[in-house]
Amino acid sequence: MEAGILTFLVFALIAAVFGGVSLVANRWLAAPRRRSYLQGTTYECGEEAEGEAQIDFPTQHYTFAIVFVAVDVIGFFLALWALTFRGYGGANSAALPIVVATVFTAVAVTGIYYALSGEKRWVV
Repeated sequence: MEAGILTFLVFALIAAVFGGVSLVANRWLAAPRRRSYLQGTTYECGEEAEGEAQIDFPTQHYTFAIVFVAVDVIGFFLALWALTFRGYGGANSAALPIVVATVFTAVAVTGIYYALSGEKRWVV
């Protein structure tokens, strides 16, 4: 058997044994379970539920998070792509990567704009 496969199997066996021993130890050493009628309610925290659960949640934070993640992913792709073009030695070695990066960023920003164009309020 190959050394990599053997190492993986040993690691998997150790992980399985550790998980099984942890579950058994939890059953033996845990405090006795106490049941309450409040555990079947909405929050399971011991407090009586009061008020209306449906609120008007502002979507501005969600929109901001989506834009942040999209721009972060664009930056990640551009950084990795720039590392691959580091050794590029073509005739127009400076112009081609800049044009490709600009077109990629423009397409990505246009996609973000159209994806979020249905929002009522923008977070700017």
